Amino acid sequence: MAARGLVGLLALTLSGAGCRSGEVESRGTTGLAVAAPGNPPAASAGAAAAPAASGANADAPQAARPRPIAPLAPEPWHVPVGITLLIEPGKGLGPIRFGAHLETIERLMAEPCEQKRQDSAHVLACRYSAQAVEFFLSDGALSSVHVHRLGRPFGTEPKPDFGIFNGRFEGGAALGMVMSGVQELLGKPKAVHPVKEANPYGTIELHDYNGFSLEYDRLDPDRVVLGGIVLTAPGHGAKPSSSKSTKRG
Repeated sequence: MAARGLVGLLALTLSGAGCRSGEVESRGTTGLAVAAPGNPPAASAGAAAAPAASGANADAPQAARPRPIAPLAPEPWHVPVGITLLIEPGKGLGPIRFGAHLETIERLMAEPCEQKRQDSAHVLACRYSAQAVEFFLSDGALSSVHVHRLGRPFGTEPKPDFGIFNGRFEGGAALGMVMSGVQELLGKPKAVHPVKEANPYGTIELHDYNGFSLEYDRLDPDRVVLGGIVLTAPGHGAKPSSSKSTKRG
């Protein structure tokens, strides 16, 4: 019976009640008991607790006895959320195709835009921090997409970060890879543009390909990784800038 109870507890914990990427749910002095690492769960101590029932606390109600409480996960708890979004240059992300309307994007993402921002008279941004993706609609139709590596800032005040993007290129290239690995899978870029001005992402180079561009971020002096991917619809040359992407609406 104790094993069945522990399985149910683990299932409840892993479900996270809709926990978003980067969030951690902690319990106070009430709620589910979760054993700390290295200690046996409370349910497994039933046999040892039985002899004590004849002592002074035998008549104490079960609910009144202290229960060990611990966070459901150590910080930070980053997990990919939402549907898998295959990166397809010239087409879009997974089922979300260029030309899609806002209602279609929100339906396929299974939730409303976390932030809607009017970037200009004709361009609307629909942003998701946990899914690490931004959709840009020109005159109501999806025209470009910007995906981000884990840890890029989503906004300034308050300052959440982008979570883990749940997707990659068909050939396997993905965010967080080093430049040589990306080029082995995607080939050499058509053009390389150094980024000399300071920016919130630490981007140092932009690499242009047909239908998309790659942003490489310096995370420390000896580590440069793929930090962002911008897809543009055929016939749309405008790309979202790094500075615009972090402004709050």
